[in-house]
Amino acid sequence: MHRLLISFPFALIGLTACQPGQTTATTSRQVKSIGFGSVTAYPDYAELTVDVAFTRPKLKDAVAEVQAVVDQVLALSKRYAPKLNTVRVSNTSSNKEFTYVKDKEVFAGFNSSQSVTVRITDLRRLSPYMEELLATRISRIKSLNYGHSQADSLRREADVLALTDAAKTADKMCAALHVRRGAVLEASDYSTPDNGTDDWGRPSSNIELYGKGFGGRGFRINPELLHFNSTCKLTSALE
Repeated sequence: MHRLLISFPFALIGLTACQPGQTTATTSRQVKSIGFGSVTAYPDYAELTVDVAFTRPKLKDAVAEVQAVVDQVLALSKRYAPKLNTVRVSNTSSNKEFTYVKDKEVFAGFNSSQSVTVRITDLRRLSPYMEELLATRISRIKSLNYGHSQADSLRREADVLALTDAAKTADKMCAALHVRRGAVLEASDYSTPDNGTDDWGRPSSNIELYGKGFGGRGFRINPELLHFNSTCKLTSALE
């Protein structure tokens, strides 16, 4: 695991002046600073969603064909993801499907689809799993995301780094102005709860399967580092 503290020498100093009509007293003086923290880690799991869909003249034929492929995917996935709740059917639907022929809507048949979500906790097994998966009649790999099982702890670690950085920035500014920083008045975390793709990178992909040939080179996936970033604001009194 790599940890990186990102620090920017930026702070906002606010010294409140006397209000009109006051000549002998001032409101409390404050220093406001911003801190940035970042923790990086390699992912320890991958989660992908596999779609299986067929359109046939009869609904029962479409459903039967989808179920046959889904059963194959489930059996394969459970060999690579044997832990409890790591393989599940996440969506099932059946609908009429239409197409356009010479600007006219034409009934194409009945479409049946199912999605299977799989979490691979041993990333060394991801590439061979994908190779076997692509040999089946799946329609597409809807999403492939990487994550970390200790993501909450890593985010909190980034928060602590950001808060420490904000305090150091305030101290440097105070030293430059020859004043002393007093008690902390307010500390705020400006990171979002889930962080999303703005505050922590979660590499993902959507793989359409128009063709499954890889020229005998095999299928290789190299996950990138995850980045857990945090921004904190600190308000302290000036002595």
